[in-house]
Amino acid sequence: MQKRKKYKNFEQTQGGIIFARDYTERVNEALTLARKYQKRWDYLVWLASATSLGVPAYKNKIVSGINNGAERCKFFSFEELSLQDQPYLQLYDLASENKVFCVVDDCLSIKNTASGRTKRLLSMQAKLDFRLLLSENPVCRGLRDVYALMQFMDNSLLNMTETQFLYQFMPFYTDDFDVSKRWSLPKFERQAMKLLKPYVLFCNLNDNLKVNYYEYWFDLTDKEKLSYQNDKERFLQGKMRVLFLQAIQEFQYLYTICSAKVTKLAELLDDIQRKGEKVIIYTKYLGEVRFLRESGLLKNKPYVVLSGTSDRKKVTQRFETDCDVMVMICTYKVEIPRLVLKGCANLVYFSQTFDYKDKTHILSRFYGDSESSLNIYDFWVNTRLERLIKDNLERKKKLLQNVCKTMSFDKVGCL
Repeated sequence: MQKRKKYKNFEQTQGGIIFARDYTERVNEALTLARKYQKRWDYLVWLASATSLGVPAYKNKIVSGINNGAERCKFFSFEELSLQDQPYLQLYDLASENKVFCVVDDCLSIKNTASGRTKRLLSMQAKLDFRLLLSENPVCRGLRDVYALMQFMDNSLLNMTETQFLYQFMPFYTDDFDVSKRWSLPKFERQAMKLLKPYVLFCNLNDNLKVNYYEYWFDLTDKEKLSYQNDKERFLQGKMRVLFLQAIQEFQYLYTICSAKVTKLAELLDDIQRKGEKVIIYTKYLGEVRFLRESGLLKNKPYVVLSGTSDRKKVTQRFETDCDVMVMICTYKVEIPRLVLKGCANLVYFSQTFDYKDKTHILSRFYGDSESSLNIYDFWVNTRLERLIKDNLERKKKLLQNVCKTMSFDKVGCL
């Protein structure tokens, strides 16, 4: 997709969104726009994750990109806005008393209208003089993602409630597993993107990363099948109702460390070690991390672990710079700093996740030159639940592809 700029619309809407896979490009475009209108605002308010704001180079780039940046830039993390009243009140007072240019980096973090951070930002939407969103992808879960973004940029854009939005753009359907869900069709995706189009100021969804995918399916042994079935029945016994996500968490954990999958991982690690390369293994459960530590699979394979309690900067720096460290075990949801691709050419998804954003976000953590290549090994267990997860991810992947195609210059004519 070619790069297209449409900054002139920002003059009228005072709300806009920038799409770019490369985070440096996103930040540069945002700073260009902020400088263009710097005589019309008093403070640049920059919202991002605590992980991003914890990287000095990230904040320094923003401060240095604005005249008198040290005095005019205010930073807030999504986490503190969600959990603490004081930062929220500080931002509310700042927006009430001054002209504010607000930038929300990784804006899909505010896609959920029920979350505290989204509610608080929408509550002060009218007080923010300029509202700019940055994202690496247009959607991650479904078309529902864009509702909160549209409301934040311009709450008169849709003129409908979220429920009305869902009925119009995401009708119910029954999937192959007899589960009723909301999902969009390509025609609804095109309609939504046409509404969004005047607010898309810059778009570059090109990716110079070459990815080689390898998919493996593993069967449970007869003994594992029987144990899995018995464990499921014990979990469900006496329960009239079970939360869907709770059941998934429980059932998936029961079979995740099956013998065929473990054997393949051992073979793969030996092969990667022979090639002198590094690998990141993604897991969903801490129990899997304990298993990999205690099973002997990592014998003679120096490793580091990146979980919610780890020192992320220290762990990733050691993984990148220490030639002896071959493996990093990482749990989903842990946001890692960006990695130089030459430091790691392999990813293993040892267990699977319903959240497609986890996987797209993981890929955005890598960068390199135009010849960079990454091998991804997807491990699947042949169960009905895994096929449900696979179907869910494929739908989200197709949605993202359709939206990106719709946003191309030929289709929309606005970027």
